[in-house]
Amino acid sequence: MNRAKRDMTERAYKLGYNQGLKGHAKERCPYHESEKRGNWMAGWRQGHAFYVAGYRMPQEVWAQSASG
Repeated sequence: MNRAKRDMTERAYKLGYNQGLKGHAKERCPYHESEKRGNWMAGWRQGHAFYVAGYRMPQEVWAQSASG
């Protein structure tokens, strides 16, 4: 059975979101096409806003509680 291809713009958003949530710089955007880059940047902005507000990835929260 064939699998449906992923929506590349949605994938770009998710990748950007994850990079922003980890605190990475927006200059790390791997896309040069305007549509994908725009979606990556939108995801990065959302993820970075959560990062600045103090939210962390689940594994980072677990690592902090295990070491503390």
